[in-house]
Amino acid sequence: MTDAVSLTGLRGEFSSRGGFSGRFDAAVNGGAPVSGLVVPDRDGTAVRITGPDAGAVLRSAGLYGTATGGSLDLTLLPEARPGHYAGSLDVTGLRVRDAPAVAQLVDAISVVGLLQQLDGKGLAFDRVLAEFNLTPDTLEITQSSATGPGLGISLDGRYSLATRRMAFAGVVSPFYLVNSLGSFLTRPGEGLIGFNYTLGGTPEDPDVSVNPLSALTPGLFREIFRRPPPN
Repeated sequence: MTDAVSLTGLRGEFSSRGGFSGRFDAAVNGGAPVSGLVVPDRDGTAVRITGPDAGAVLRSAGLYGTATGGSLDLTLLPEARPGHYAGSLDVTGLRVRDAPAVAQLVDAISVVGLLQQLDGKGLAFDRVLAEFNLTPDTLEITQSSATGPGLGISLDGRYSLATRRMAFAGVVSPFYLVNSLGSFLTRPGEGLIGFNYTLGGTPEDPDVSVNPLSALTPGLFREIFRRPPPN
């Protein structure tokens, strides 16, 4: 799929009649099991991948090492250049623990109960949605959200598959179950009250910056003051 992420041990049944198509079972980088469907598309072959353990898939792909559980539904649509895809991700029931970047975000907005969850069974996210572009060396997230009862997070920006460096920006919204009551005025994953943040560094050693004054900006007007993702 890319230089850093591959499907190994692939077994399936395929046909070239009317374009390459079929179904398969495989493992992500020799780890998490997934199933897939391939169908012809304008610029090549489109792929849909599903898995019973989204956390294991993220760990095997080297994208997120502390997520567990959840079901995964991933779609990749080929673009004109080889190895370039437009994609979408839908994960339900994901749990995250011992995550340095999330811990820094939660600590910055002083939500002690959520920090305890991160150190214990993990912080639960009911739904994770993402739209992205994938190249052989870069994952560009154009829009994403992770929402659970205690926290909502939006994020966009770039992640280098080669250097593992992040350049993201977004909004973190505490107490999302209540805070999201006005979410029709905001982006997915953002409540009426949210803190703008930037995220750099690597997943193991993140560099998080939170603007506490941004919580005073109503969600309706947040786009006016939103900073672009860092380079």
